[in-house]
Amino acid sequence: GCYPFTVTASNGVGAAATKSFTLTVGDAPAFTSANAATFTLGAAGSFTFSASGFPAPTFSLSSADSATMSGIGLSLSNGVLSGTPTGSGGVTTVTVTASNGVGTDATQSFSITVNKAPSITTTGNPGFQVGQSGSFTIQASGYPAASFSTSDKLPDGVTLSSTGVLAGTPAPGTSGSYPFTVTASNGVGAAA
Repeated sequence: GCYPFTVTASNGVGAAATKSFTLTVGDAPAFTSANAATFTLGAAGSFTFSASGFPAPTFSLSSADSATMSGIGLSLSNGVLSGTPTGSGGVTTVTVTASNGVGTDATQSFSITVNKAPSITTTGNPGFQVGQSGSFTIQASGYPAASFSTSDKLPDGVTLSSTGVLAGTPAPGTSGSYPFTVTASNGVGAAA
């Protein structure tokens, strides 16, 4: 911090001399904020880095995955990471540096997560045969990975796993068409 003080010098001859000074005591930066932040694709968000030290540190960010970071930027003066992500969902790790010209700069490994609502990407319809094992994988984009479900009736012997695998051996007497709707959800936005 800063410590103003006044010195008086006297020797008994004439008026005493006075002079004001300010003692500045610097302190190297050290991070006090968390090491991770989460954003959601298409929604404005922010995270504020904080660090101790005097004078107040400024912040910088190492390069990051441009697809994940698209739409997010750092204000160097106040350490606010903010924006509306427009890229892809996922996680990227960057190095954040706090500098104030005193001692060694502080560095922190920082994880940035951009969540993205799911969207089913699989096209086509599965085809199975009675008495024979089959499987069909349903996929979805988004982050984190989606969980899949259906409330519709499937043929006896066939199930849909939470990872999107429709599998099994259709039981005798189950031939026919089974229209079903799959829901993919990951806790971000609306389910697909």
